Parts: sequence; structure tokens; C-alpha cells
Amino acid sequence: MRRQLATALAGGVAVGLILAAPAAARTTGKESFRGIIVASGESGTRTVVSTVIIASGVFDGVGRVVEVQNRPGDPDNVSRDDLVFPQGRIHILNTNGSASPSLNPQTCVFTGRIEQTTKVQGGTGRFRHASGRFAGAVRATLVAARAADGSCSQEQAPLLEVDAVSGRGHISF
Repeated sequence: MRRQLATALAGGVAVGLILAAPAAARTTGKESFRGIIVASGESGTRTVVSTVIIASGVFDGVGRVVEVQNRPGDPDNVSRDDLVFPQGRIHILNTNGSASPSLNPQTCVFTGRIEQTTKVQGGTGRFRHASGRFAGAVRATLVAARAADGSCSQEQAPLLEVDAVSGRGHISF
């Protein structure tokens, strides 16, 4: 009987301590992201070679970008990514807006800027309840492969792609 009473008291004390502990404070405020994605198409398919993302604001950190497959039903103008930090992942949905593309047909170098809006859709770890919105852009520079006739191929993966990504907005987590 004493063992059962001691176990019950210990359990009650543990629950009391948990309930008395302050809840984790929700962090909210301004945030900005800047990063680079480098991809190669030398093998014939686009392969991400390296990424980095730097966060500044209510959360400061350095991580990487992981491109995520779109879900069934996603429109053609959206893309999904995870921003991966040691503290967890931030799931984001990017919606492309206006674009300003330019191609040099002699060098097959393509440059462009795409305006984006980004919505934070939760995450993992510290960011499991994350939400927020950002306005930003992607500045892309890529070298297109050559077609058999010597023109710049629109069918083959670019030989090299460098995307500079940025965004400013608010986040809560």
C-alpha cells in the first residue's frame, strides 16, 4: 500500500511540476532570408549540388535549402522548399509572380528575376508551429546546353544554375 501511495504522490508531483512550468514563449517578429542554390545539369538531369540559407531577425541561423516535390493539385506557379536548420525545418510554399527573363543566344546564358510570395506552413523541431509570410525574389543565372543545331536548348537541363533567393516578412514559431 505504501508503494502505491508513494507512486501516486510521485506521479502527482511530476504532473504538478509540468503544469507549473512556464509554457514555451511564442516567438514572433520580423525575419529575412538570403540564400544560394547551385544546381548542375551536366548528367542530363538537374541535380542540386550545394545550398545555403541565412536567416536574420527573431531567428538567426545558417542552414540549407531542400527542394520538396509539389503536392497533387499544386498549381504550376508554386514550389515547395524546406529551410533546414539545426533547430528544425521550416516548410515553405513559394508562389511565383512576375518574371523578367533574358537569354543571350550567343553564350546561352539566361538571367532572370522572379518575384515571389512565400507562406510558412509549419515545420519540425523548434518550428513545428511556424507560420508567416514573406515577399521576395529569385535571381537566376543559368547556362543552357546546346541543341544539335547549335542553338540554346530549351529541352535539356541547364549545364549550370545559380539561384540567389531572398525574402523579408514576419514569422511566428
